[in-house]
Amino acid sequence: MPELMRNGLIISSQNIAYAISKFIGGVLSDRLSSRLLFSSGLVVSGVATILFAQSDSIAVFAGLWFLNGLAQGLGWPACAKVLRQWFAPSQFGTFWSLLSASANISGGLSPFIAAFIIINYGWRTSLVMAGTVSIAMAGVAIVTVVNCPQDANLSPVVPKTNDNNKNKSKSETKWTDLLKSPFLWLVSVSYMSVFASKTSAVDWGQMYLIEDRHHSQIIGSSFTSSVESGGFFGSALAGYLTDLVLRRQLAAKTGAGDGKKSINRLTPSNARMPVAIAMMTVVGLCLHCFRYHITDTSSQLMITTLGFVLGACLYGPIAIFGVVASESAPPHLSGTSHAIVALAANFGAIMSGLPFSLVAKHYNWSAIFLLLEIVTFFTVILMIVGRNIPARIGTPPKLH
Repeated sequence: MPELMRNGLIISSQNIAYAISKFIGGVLSDRLSSRLLFSSGLVVSGVATILFAQSDSIAVFAGLWFLNGLAQGLGWPACAKVLRQWFAPSQFGTFWSLLSASANISGGLSPFIAAFIIINYGWRTSLVMAGTVSIAMAGVAIVTVVNCPQDANLSPVVPKTNDNNKNKSKSETKWTDLLKSPFLWLVSVSYMSVFASKTSAVDWGQMYLIEDRHHSQIIGSSFTSSVESGGFFGSALAGYLTDLVLRRQLAAKTGAGDGKKSINRLTPSNARMPVAIAMMTVVGLCLHCFRYHITDTSSQLMITTLGFVLGACLYGPIAIFGVVASESAPPHLSGTSHAIVALAANFGAIMSGLPFSLVAKHYNWSAIFLLLEIVTFFTVILMIVGRNIPARIGTPPKLH
């Protein structure tokens, strides 16, 4: 992977495709079957990965990884739509984060599994196996994924209103209203910032350790795995904490005797943002330590510990921003709302590809992490200033 990543074109090609596809997938998830979208993405991604293993040209590599990005972009919007249908707001953050954390399991284990397969059978076999598993899981998903409780003859999580009110809500809230929401713009900018940091930590962190700090490739790979491992706990913790804060604020409001008026002022999204601010602050501190306090004599324990904390506080806000974007919009626009902020997030990922590799070429890898540190602290200030911006877009979700 480090050899492939020296050519930023391959990384950027996938990130550009993923950004396009995730936006389109979010819009489609409001209109098509989530089960079909998710399964289709798995199949195409698997096929592209297998074909990648049969290729030798950099141009073909970039083209196939672009196709892979297009396929993978369909997955998460479909998952987000299913979660919105199956879980109430007071549970939404927890289950969203658990689903997010599942990606960190593969991200943490795959470097070791892939290394074992590559050493014994070659890198092409490793990719063929990964693609085959993806296609097989598409078959599992098409059978097991259920779009909403009603498809399983169960009651909806949020009780239906009468048809007149439902139609009125849809006619009053349109996708253009999402673009006018200051809160959604705040989430988009924050999402872009944290995604640039996450992608850079995973893609370029080991290069920084190897080339600028002269550590071995084993230590570089262990840092990448520690970021993903920390991401698992950070994602799960973020969802649990934000749901806990939401329930406590709701209990405090109702117990204060202010009644329905207080409940209407309380939105799940506003209640979750302070947790994201705290985690983003720690991200900035970790980036500072990574640049100024990691040297060629730093121990592997110190490096992996820093990577673990960094990963936890990177993936936590990523999970939170996805939740608040989805739940701040009416159900019929939740996929589109998430698609808008995801587009901004993937722009951050694109910037961390070829543009950042050019920065490293002209300066060094250290310059990238200095830039990320500055951007992160600027984002924290922006989030603090905008913490009281109303999150409600159209018809708000009911609290449970």
